[in-house]
Amino acid sequence: MISKAPDAKIQSSAVASSIAVAGAVVTTLASFLVAILVSQESKGFAGAFFTSTAVATIFGNALALGTPTALVYFMPQALEGATPSPRGLVLQTLRPVVVLSCLAAIAVFFLAVPFADLVADERSDEILTLVRAFSPAIPAWAVTASLLGATRGLGSMSPTVVVSQVMRPGGQILLLGALFLRGSPTPLQIGLAWMFPVVIAMLAAALAVERLGGFSGAAPSAVSSAEFWTFARPRSLANALQIALERIDVIFVQALLGADAAGVYGALTRYIAAGNFLIFAVAQAVSVTLRRAIASVDFGLAGDILRQTTAWLVLAAWPYFLIVALKPEPLADILNSEFVSDAGILSILAIGMMVSAAAGPIDLTLLMLGKSKLSLAGVAVAIVTDISLLFILAPRYGLAGAAIAWALSVVAQNLLASYFVHRHSGLTTPSKAWFTAAAIALLAAVPVSLVTPNTFVGLTIAGLVAGAILVGAVLANRSTFFAASIKPG
Repeated sequence: MISKAPDAKIQSSAVASSIAVAGAVVTTLASFLVAILVSQESKGFAGAFFTSTAVATIFGNALALGTPTALVYFMPQALEGATPSPRGLVLQTLRPVVVLSCLAAIAVFFLAVPFADLVADERSDEILTLVRAFSPAIPAWAVTASLLGATRGLGSMSPTVVVSQVMRPGGQILLLGALFLRGSPTPLQIGLAWMFPVVIAMLAAALAVERLGGFSGAAPSAVSSAEFWTFARPRSLANALQIALERIDVIFVQALLGADAAGVYGALTRYIAAGNFLIFAVAQAVSVTLRRAIASVDFGLAGDILRQTTAWLVLAAWPYFLIVALKPEPLADILNSEFVSDAGILSILAIGMMVSAAAGPIDLTLLMLGKSKLSLAGVAVAIVTDISLLFILAPRYGLAGAAIAWALSVVAQNLLASYFVHRHSGLTTPSKAWFTAAAIALLAAVPVSLVTPNTFVGLTIAGLVAGAILVGAVLANRSTFFAASIKPG
């Protein structure tokens, strides 16, 4: 008997987005604190740490096999009819994820030696220890991603925020903080402190699925395995490439420029990841209502959701990225004074992310249209662009070359996704609210950033003034940003 899933209330886009933003803030703070802690050891150790976490997160996200998005896409079908069966869909999803991710964890553990020797010389022992300590996190991360996709498909964004954006990063910073307070921890201790909260998050995600009724109903899935994996397989590869696009550059920087450069690059990109967390979290939050609108062939509602979400992303993300681009030195100094000389890469990376924010949740929209193969094509072009330009630009221009390669790859992906979405649905992101948001963001962040001193005090003043202007401008333009009432499908 199903007690929860069929009657579960779908959170509105506004509520879900608010929850997502709160979670992104917590994730961002934890990410910065981790970067600050590991950067205090040395630039070389920071490089080893960020290289090793990149391996774990790339494999962990890739081996979710595209199921988080597929579960959001197919869960409405599993909940239809007189006898809904979310359990069948969830179990059908988890089996290959568990098997393949566990096999990958074993392979990573035993292949850690040649990997460490390949990407590093002086830090190979540290990378070996960290990669092996992180290997159990690979299946835990993959299973957690799948389970949280199920909770979003069941109509709630809350478990995703609580588990993956609060519990997991919060646990990591608490354990790492305790280690560093006691003295100089060993690489193994640091690796285990980062890994354990990932495993706990998996258990919490399973509990969340159970409480939402995701393990209720008959075992047979209402969605055929062929139908599910036809959608999920392209997304699986696209997701692997997407997370590689976000993380693999630090591995190549480690191999091409050395551990110190990788430490600087990995730490500074935490500022860019902060904005990316926001974009990703909001995209996840609107995925359910967007999918339901498209499934109902209500492209008017889908367009409203896409345009309103994009306007809010520009409003929230652009001021942040503009301040990052115009005040990179004091931001770098917060992490480590040795990073200041390379702080200019933040300006390059921030411009790339402003394009991503301006495009809105465009790749998600492409996926909700059922065009997972086109999404794969866009991400593939981006990763090829990134890696190719890394080899061309990084040896000649150092970290600036790596930053240019990544920024151009992000621009390429978003332009392609925008083209595909418009071609197959007619949907676009620009609107009156979008242009108003862009103007407000520029006026709020640019003048104050230019006139304040390039110090921590100047950075603080710029942030506070920009925030005040932003709030005032939004209140003055309430009719523009709150005109559409986006309700759950």
